[in-house]
Amino acid sequence: TCPANISVTTAPGQCFAQVTFPNPTATDNCPGIVISRIGGLASGSTFPVGVTTEVFVARDNTNNRDTCSFTITVNDGQAPVYTNCPANITVNSQPGLCGSAVSWVAPTATDNCPGLVITSSHTPGSFFNAGTTTVTYIATDASGNADTCSFTVTVTDLVPPQITCPGNISVANDPGLCGATVNYVTPVGTDNCPGAVTTLQSGLASGSLFPIGSTSISYTVTDAFGNAASCSFTVFVSDTEAPVIVGCPADTTIPAQTGMCSSPYSWI
Repeated sequence: TCPANISVTTAPGQCFAQVTFPNPTATDNCPGIVISRIGGLASGSTFPVGVTTEVFVARDNTNNRDTCSFTITVNDGQAPVYTNCPANITVNSQPGLCGSAVSWVAPTATDNCPGLVITSSHTPGSFFNAGTTTVTYIATDASGNADTCSFTVTVTDLVPPQITCPGNISVANDPGLCGATVNYVTPVGTDNCPGAVTTLQSGLASGSLFPIGSTSISYTVTDAFGNAASCSFTVFVSDTEAPVIVGCPADTTIPAQTGMCSSPYSWI
């Protein structure tokens, strides 16, 4: 009677299990059988995590033998546990940078068995771009059980973009037109983070026909985090072209009316 293979789970907080099994028995045609264990641990011992092979040999007086073997498998069913996972972190971006270096106390994990391996997506002191990033730690034991610690690092960008407009512009009207085509250097904003967008808020774009008088032009640059800056300037178009009278009648001489010292006269 050779026991069947045995599978058990570790006791809470321990990296082993106490296992009891019935010792094998043997029969023979002659008396005097001796059964001895030549591999494994005795019944009632504490067995480590993993597979232990129990081997027994039965011998008779003439050294004929038979062998019995079975396995005892101790499974580690306990996952590691993180005890000090950091809370979510929020910081401002560093001056002139689109992010910040962020430090924290690395979390630690405990397990019932040795051989714990900890991996992480980031390390304390890493540089984080503006926005929200998830930091993940994973503790894995030798049996593949794992626990995860996750928290977020949010870097807030409070730095407004910058934009500079051209100076005010004064021009005369284009010949024959009640305005002037005006070209100027279109302002483009800059920011500590990529993705800033510059838009024409009011007025006319460069190359447009500007009417006589003053036109106010305003540009705004907005970054990816809602920070904005604006600038403005004016384009003044003066009318320097005098009116021209067309169809002025020619000089005319007419006689006075009879008995009068004048005469009516009509013209276009």
